Amino acid sequence: MNSVLARPPKKPLKPNLHTLRRSNPNDADSAILSLLEKHSQSPVGPAELQQHVRPVTSITVGGSINLGKAASILTSHGLNHRVVVEDEVLSWGGRHESDVMVLANGTLVGWGMTEAQMMKAHVPTIMDAVQERCEPESEEMDFVELDTNASFMQGDILVLQSQQEEQQRLLEMAAFALGLSRATRLSVLEESLERHIRLTRENSEALSKGLRLDSKEEDILRMTGRLFLIRGKLNLYSELIETPDLYWSEPTLEKIYEAVSRRLDVSSRISIMNRKLDYMTEEQRALLGVLNEKKSTRLEWIIIVLIMVEVCFETFHFVEKWPRNEEERV
Repeated sequence: MNSVLARPPKKPLKPNLHTLRRSNPNDADSAILSLLEKHSQSPVGPAELQQHVRPVTSITVGGSINLGKAASILTSHGLNHRVVVEDEVLSWGGRHESDVMVLANGTLVGWGMTEAQMMKAHVPTIMDAVQERCEPESEEMDFVELDTNASFMQGDILVLQSQQEEQQRLLEMAAFALGLSRATRLSVLEESLERHIRLTRENSEALSKGLRLDSKEEDILRMTGRLFLIRGKLNLYSELIETPDLYWSEPTLEKIYEAVSRRLDVSSRISIMNRKLDYMTEEQRALLGVLNEKKSTRLEWIIIVLIMVEVCFETFHFVEKWPRNEEERV
């Protein structure tokens, strides 16, 4: 494997964080203990958990991050960084300190750091390189480094192989990070859709009560465009619905990426979101139909009024000429 994984060419084509943590803490502790007992030379009890288990936190802060600008920012802060995946992932830190990964998809992933630590120490540092900023969305899981044959996902726990060369370790961490970021990026889109649903609910309620719509055609068109943009970000402009091209030739890394995605229910969430988008698109079309019908009715009345005016003028001219015609007959 190359020291830096090269990416193939792309195919043409709220102040508070929303956390998505899925496991029950007691269940997670039991799973971690069973793993440690299996791979440790000495017995491990609940009291020693904190020595082995650390959090990994993914925070999506925007649509993308300019990695070139991010690298310059890190250099200016005296932070030595390295390219893990070309055009996709930068990292700084190391084995004896917390690793932080900057992903081009708009996400930061901190290994051995909580959400609060990330938001305080690292997110502000990199914000100047963030494009299309959004309200941060976060996902936090646990990871443990063990002397296993390979890295894998065990329930809600990321298990990293401890005895391997540094670059391979970073590549596997990047695969976990990209899988984790998939959930937070999806959460950003889900929140955008929920905001849209809240905005359009009044129109739906007005229609159900037979009331007059206050929205104008340009408002409905703007909201329809916003829906298309959300659908595009979900299905077209990102790799949310498929495995990234860079893992096609790396089955081990692809397996890690897909294991994290499965655990976070990414595929089912994408399917649900697409169904919501289908419904919302139909709703917007119905609203446009109502507004177009109102416009058509208004135009028909304008035409009727114009015809009536024309008839009045003709009647006036006819009445005006009537005495003259009678005199000529006499």
